[in-house]
Amino acid sequence: MLDENIPQPWQGQTTLVFALAAGAVGAGNLFRVPFLMGENGGAPFFLAYVATLLLVAVPVLTAEVVLGSQGRGSPLGSLRWAADQSGLSTYWGLLGLAQCLLGLVLAAYCLPLLSWLVDRAVVLNLDTLAAASPAEVVTSYDQMVNTVHWLTLGTLLLGVVVLAALGPRVSMALIGWVALPGMAVAMGSVLRYSVNFGDLEAAGRWLFVANYKTFDWGSAMAGMVSGALTLLAGLGVGSAFGARSPQRLPLLRAVCAAAVIDTAFLIATAAVVIALLGETNVLPSEGLALVFVALPYAFANLPLGEIYGALFFGFAALALFATLLALIEPSVMVLRRELDLHRSLGAILVGLITGMVSLVLLWKTSATALLADSLNMAIVSVWLLLAVFVGWLMPRPLVRGELFCEPRWLFEVWWVCLRLIVPASALTLLLWQLSRLG
Repeated sequence: MLDENIPQPWQGQTTLVFALAAGAVGAGNLFRVPFLMGENGGAPFFLAYVATLLLVAVPVLTAEVVLGSQGRGSPLGSLRWAADQSGLSTYWGLLGLAQCLLGLVLAAYCLPLLSWLVDRAVVLNLDTLAAASPAEVVTSYDQMVNTVHWLTLGTLLLGVVVLAALGPRVSMALIGWVALPGMAVAMGSVLRYSVNFGDLEAAGRWLFVANYKTFDWGSAMAGMVSGALTLLAGLGVGSAFGARSPQRLPLLRAVCAAAVIDTAFLIATAAVVIALLGETNVLPSEGLALVFVALPYAFANLPLGEIYGALFFGFAALALFATLLALIEPSVMVLRRELDLHRSLGAILVGLITGMVSLVLLWKTSATALLADSLNMAIVSVWLLLAVFVGWLMPRPLVRGELFCEPRWLFEVWWVCLRLIVPASALTLLLWQLSRLG
């Protein structure tokens, strides 16, 4: 029986699936994938995305969940415990600390984006952009990004801190059982709206028709990066959630189910975005311009756009809020478990650090692109180290003991992916990123 010093597991076996899926939905698909799919070959890009999701992201995230399930502690503590049980140096625990720090940097990057999503939902709901011209939408966007919305930022950060302070069983249950169903309802409504008022034929051509003329090595690499990053693998979230997984839960199949849910949201989001842009004759673009300029213009110039635009941006904000809460949980766990701080104090400290880093990023916007590339390379490096640690250094019986509920063939497939495909993919992506920087 687990004592009071060990994180208590969830009672429901689907909570892990829903929490992992909800945390992953807001992790960047909205800002990149709809544009990248059409610009990089459509169907071939999507196949590269799915293949990497299944062969790289799922094995890495499963390895994290296995470490958390075995160690029943913070990412740092779980890695240290696994290293000790494997006869390895406990300095491997520092890898868990690196995961937490990377998660905090990504959380700081997400916070202003979350405030902007809330801002666009409010603006559309108030009908401020009704029938707005492209120039008017761009002007509104410039005003938004050049103004620090202190009240919105503070309120959102306070909400994250309060939920984190309530404890992981409360906050992660809210992510899985409140946020995810809320996102599903909102996305279903907006998807139905895009069927009635959008150009689904244009969306199909842009997203899923194979165009090998625009698919090259760079396209394949972009698909791999998008597929690998979508599940928050390598950021300690899997380890933090796995520490509370119930016994006899098929961990690998739980991660696969979360990946399926995340992909379903990706397809629905991409279809909505491209269908509405196609109906208003707007070419898709990448990043902030797609989300905060092109989409508000499309909603502002379609029937009932103020209602469904607010709903869509509300869905995106809820997804990113769940991601933000998932990203800070590993760091709060480290402060609670390793430094013996009260959880509320740990949540406040993590929230303050996230907020301060976020403000620095807002003021130093010129460093954002470099930060994104550096963050990607750091995460890929963590995948490589996790694959080496779990796949090559931990005794196989120790790993198999946490995945005893999985059929042997599924375990073998995962084992091969973790030992061979993940390291090869990580090294390939690192070399590609370095060539781009050079």
